[in-house]
Amino acid sequence: MSASLEPKGGYQVIVKEEIKKMIEEALSRVPVGHASDLVIKETIRCVLYGFLKGRGLLPIPAFRNPRYPEGPVDLIGMKDAHTIEVAFCSNPTVQLDDVKSLDRVPSEKKFVVTFSPNQKKVEMSTFFLKPGIEHIHVKSPITPF
Repeated sequence: MSASLEPKGGYQVIVKEEIKKMIEEALSRVPVGHASDLVIKETIRCVLYGFLKGRGLLPIPAFRNPRYPEGPVDLIGMKDAHTIEVAFCSNPTVQLDDVKSLDRVPSEKKFVVTFSPNQKKVEMSTFFLKPGIEHIHVKSPITPF
């Protein structure tokens, strides 16, 4: 099996929609009383780990490029020992620190997954995104106040 994030035909939109669907399905099973930002973030990480593994990639959590001071990204998917295929960060909104960390990962495919129930805050935070960093927003099991 060839290790690749790209589905047959290479449509990045299909991959984003598949990731979104898998995460939202997993989040819908989290009991409302147990849903918190940390639980949601870790659930997303678990789903992405399975997604990458299912595509033949090696998932590595908390990857940090040792040549730069920026903190780690949540997860990378490696094609082989020297090639990072994809990198992910997740938070309620797009965080500048996540964008900086993703920017330092030598990969062409980079994603920020957001999950805040406050859609306006998420939209405002997309200001931090840079070219080459894709955004996926998933429905949160936490209802807005």
